[in-house]
Amino acid sequence: MRTRLNNVGGDGIRVGIEDKLANVSPGSIVILEFPAEENQIKLAAEFLKFKEKTGSYGVYVSSNRPTNNLIEKVKDYGYDLRKGLEEGRVWVVDLVSKNVGDAEVKGVIYVSSASELSATQMAIEKAINRIKDSDGHGWLLLDSIATLLVFNSPDSLLEFLHFLLGRLRVLGFDGVIFTVREGIEVKVISTIRQFCDEIVKL
Repeated sequence: MRTRLNNVGGDGIRVGIEDKLANVSPGSIVILEFPAEENQIKLAAEFLKFKEKTGSYGVYVSSNRPTNNLIEKVKDYGYDLRKGLEEGRVWVVDLVSKNVGDAEVKGVIYVSSASELSATQMAIEKAINRIKDSDGHGWLLLDSIATLLVFNSPDSLLEFLHFLLGRLRVLGFDGVIFTVREGIEVKVISTIRQFCDEIVKL
């Protein structure tokens, strides 16, 4: 497992996700750790723009925001998620909208709650099967470990992640897990790191 620690270039400018992930081997599982004050929506937009450049297709598992809000927010940082959904380049697995009564969006697979890990895995499998029908290399982004820990026990989440990341390896998909560095039990984050090929710290 490799760790990439540097997040500032020689000119003092923050190194972005594209620079961090450009040299990661295809099919790798990466945990991307960032401080709590980092703008996670900006990180998500950077990631989506990077993956679009590579011509790859993927699954965004959203446990933080309803899809309509996610579409609106990432657009502020230059990524048109609605277009990505319409073109089938991105499939969103939404764990929030059903719970808060948000309107549905085409190209989104909905799960009733972030506590429904079995249903989440089934939704991810459904999205993956659609990605496999495309010509692009597949990826999956899981946007928040901290949020999933609010709704699930650490043991349940670790079991879910172990299975999910194993599936991604079998399929040769890139896997990226976003997590804040603070506020997660050391034992939990240490175990998740062991599931991954690389640790990227911003």
